[in-house]
Amino acid sequence: MTYLLQRSIYYLSLSFGIILLSFVLFHAVPTDPARIMLGPNAEEAQVDALRSELGLDRPLSIQFATYLRNVAGLDFGTSFVDGRAVRVEVGKKLTVTLVLILASLILTLAYVVISIGTGILGIWKLTAFANFLWVSLPTMFSALLIAILSAYYYPFTTFSGTFSRFSDYLYLLPPAFILALYPMAVLSRIARAEMVRIDQSQFVIAARAKGLTESAVFRRHTLRNILIPFLAALSNQIPILFTSTFIVEIIFSIPGIGSLLVRSLLQRDFPMLEGIVIVNGLVIIVAYMLFEFIYPLVDPRVRDSRGAA
Repeated sequence: MTYLLQRSIYYLSLSFGIILLSFVLFHAVPTDPARIMLGPNAEEAQVDALRSELGLDRPLSIQFATYLRNVAGLDFGTSFVDGRAVRVEVGKKLTVTLVLILASLILTLAYVVISIGTGILGIWKLTAFANFLWVSLPTMFSALLIAILSAYYYPFTTFSGTFSRFSDYLYLLPPAFILALYPMAVLSRIARAEMVRIDQSQFVIAARAKGLTESAVFRRHTLRNILIPFLAALSNQIPILFTSTFIVEIIFSIPGIGSLLVRSLLQRDFPMLEGIVIVNGLVIIVAYMLFEFIYPLVDPRVRDSRGAA
């Protein structure tokens, strides 16, 4: 069995596990969806009729088979609250969240490049204190602080939620910076530690002995060997970023997937919650799969080892 087939089976199993867990968790909640949709004053006959229409009176195995078929077609049903299609609503909010996460990743990579540059120049202590500070600050505290400062000093204080204006992208800069703080510190420290380790390795010492310049040593040897552990650490930040967006979106009033999750929890909108959980999980799985394909492109040794396996 090839490596690619093994990983495909692994990720398909993981996706199935997320769908199954979502189904079990929301069906374990002692709440009647039909009663929620009709309200507390509805007659019992109306509730029973709606429960039958929704298929809630069928065995759980049949309910799950129907649920699995619908999810495979990206059909998460309609909202209990206003009847909107869950797929459409989650898709809109997910776009906002993904743009926010992408902006934070760009800021993170820019900071890591600066941190590597300070290491090459021998002035890495300039970023060492900042890294310690970024790791120490709780996301909620830093988000509140930046939100207060932005309200007074930042000119872009409204967000349409549709990216129809350039100012919408500028509005996301402060929350994107907050999201990037922890990954900036973690990834720059990993890059710095790997640089020190590789700089003391035998092949780098041999390359210098052959007369290669420092820039050539960095391009040919150091950079390639840094990228694999760096990309592995970067992939592990993706779930953390998704979790942190819930806090940041609420504080900055960003209509993303985190805000939708909180609102759906308060309204007990189970189809919307199920859609959010599954889509979030699938997006993270896709991100991990992309990193799996990037590794052998960065370092052919990874491809060779997989082929041998």
